[in-house]
Amino acid sequence: MTDFAEKNRQVFNKQAAVYKSDFEGAVEALVSVVHDQRTWVSDTWVDTEAGKGKEIRALEYACGPGHISLALAPFVSRVVGMDISENMLEEFKKHVHEAGRSDTMVAVKADLVSESSPTEISGPEYFDFDLVVVSMALHHFEHPEKAMNRLSERLKKGGVMMIIDLIPNDHHDHEHDHALLQMGEVVETISKHGFSLDEMRTMYENAGVGNEFKYQVLEKRLPFTKDGKTFEKTIFIARGQK
Repeated sequence: MTDFAEKNRQVFNKQAAVYKSDFEGAVEALVSVVHDQRTWVSDTWVDTEAGKGKEIRALEYACGPGHISLALAPFVSRVVGMDISENMLEEFKKHVHEAGRSDTMVAVKADLVSESSPTEISGPEYFDFDLVVVSMALHHFEHPEKAMNRLSERLKKGGVMMIIDLIPNDHHDHEHDHALLQMGEVVETISKHGFSLDEMRTMYENAGVGNEFKYQVLEKRLPFTKDGKTFEKTIFIARGQK
């Protein structure tokens, strides 16, 4: 694990216990995005004609406490959550147990970016996914392009990669500067402040998932509350096929 990845692990281990309270508004908004946009992302779900009778497997990388995985769970057959933070994975398991979905959802510690071939996820159950999801985490990866390449390797032919993240900021934006001050040491885990349409298109194409690429900036901004103060960020959702 690189120093940057280790910093992420340490910071998000600390964040795990307060994540739900600190990011409640953002979590609710992201869950709503997933529900509203899932048929824009793919037409293959267990409740759609294209997915009827099929086993549909999803991987969420940097899954955190599992809110997005749980939002997707009713529409797929199985979800695997991966993260480098042990404490986040414990929260994931707790939320999955509380939701009664332990039979179709699993969590595993894994670092796909720093390590070339993690042995703990080398089995066939960790490949050939129909859907790979990264939600509000790509900007925390030291090498986002490398992460997308590694995740693409775990998609089946025709599988879909969905990414939700921040649009690039104007660094003269006072709200942006204020937001960074409020985030404390989490700022040290950010490698890039957002991704443009052109950047994402290039990254999808280079990762071999550029078929039917789409990128949509969402009108509803993502709210964050920290120390009693709320700020908002504009996000996008992107999809492409292998």
